[in-house]
Amino acid sequence: MQITKRFPYYICLALLAYMPFHIFLSQSLSLLTGGLDAWKLAKDAVVAAATAFVICMVIVQGKANKTFTILSFITALYAVLHLLIWWLHPQIYDRSAILGVILNVRILCFAVIGYSAVILKPEPINGNKLLKFIVWIGFTVAALGVLQYLLPRDILTHVGYSLDRGVRPAFYIDGAEGFPRIMSTLREPNSLGAFLIIPATVAALWAAQAKHVRERWKWLGVGCIQVLAILLTFSRSAWIGLLVSLGLVLAWNYRRTAVRLIKRFGLVACAVLLLAAVGMYSQRQTDFVKSYIIHSSANSQDIDSNDYHVIFLKRGIQGIIDQPFGHGPGTAGLASIQNPQGSFLTENYYVQIGYELGVAGLALFVAVQIWLVLRLWTLRNTVLGSVLLASFVSYVIINMLLHIWSNEAVACQWWLLAGVALATTTVAKQQKSPS
Repeated sequence: MQITKRFPYYICLALLAYMPFHIFLSQSLSLLTGGLDAWKLAKDAVVAAATAFVICMVIVQGKANKTFTILSFITALYAVLHLLIWWLHPQIYDRSAILGVILNVRILCFAVIGYSAVILKPEPINGNKLLKFIVWIGFTVAALGVLQYLLPRDILTHVGYSLDRGVRPAFYIDGAEGFPRIMSTLREPNSLGAFLIIPATVAALWAAQAKHVRERWKWLGVGCIQVLAILLTFSRSAWIGLLVSLGLVLAWNYRRTAVRLIKRFGLVACAVLLLAAVGMYSQRQTDFVKSYIIHSSANSQDIDSNDYHVIFLKRGIQGIIDQPFGHGPGTAGLASIQNPQGSFLTENYYVQIGYELGVAGLALFVAVQIWLVLRLWTLRNTVLGSVLLASFVSYVIINMLLHIWSNEAVACQWWLLAGVALATTTVAKQQKSPS
């Protein structure tokens, strides 16, 4: 029975370890076994089955508490809302609709699995050990990404990567082959950059907190490899997200030092930023700035990626205004790529949810995040809590530019950890309250 109670925790570890390598494994192993679609969907079938399993276990073991009930109810309500809006729009392309439901609902499933693992496991979960597990996974992914930058660009075509099979074997800024971007074992560069924000932030914080020189250099080395990989993705959203996450975590954990540094070097920092901005503006026509910073290379045709962001964002907002009750799951975002009649990327995850589920669906999703963050705020002085809160701010920013919550590795990492942290706060309150 004790092993059974630990099983949800082992599921968490398995999901955290597998999701960053899902694309690579599904593409390569399917060459031997066939059934690429089965490989792609297997992970989501496992997540759905695991969610149902842990919910049943919690109920049978009598471990259900108020927070677990609320989280499970919200997950079920969110899923039902997707199905209801799909039923109201029967003309939606079925394959896109199914994938839309999966991509949107599974993020809450991750939180349920993480929460259940904590309240079922007989022993307390060690947050630092779990974070160390994630940091080393991130280091492995980052190291493979750096290695990818040095290898021939077509290396992944030998293990099943191709446009025909649904994954690009290589990425370039605006398609210009002289400006490569790495994606390691993830789907694309932006997802890799976003995924590495949490392990890089944890490594930086542990380096700052290390009491021994050897330990400090170890975490500095791990963090530097991850930061280098983020830089080589040339994902501007990931660069911003990393700076925000590191800044918030260090400010929360070293508040007095941060205030002292701001007072001493604040004006100097502002002056440096101003000079950098002026210098960048003055060099805006150079190949380096146009390609690596603005992402507008000579290969661009009529409009560049920045213009596409604005155009798709306006179109998505207009779609919400025109149909405030939603167009249905799979009509926007990455799921819409399945539709042979054309896809619609809003370039903003929140606009995507509003476009698919209407104002009510967007309000529910935002309310869930606010509720979760308020619960996690009590852990802001811990490593796990501060990293989750800081990275959440980063991911909000990134999701304003991309559909990053739709990536299985990024969503699993943050939402599963959030479920673990949420349960930790609940268990701590129960232990403090009189019996």
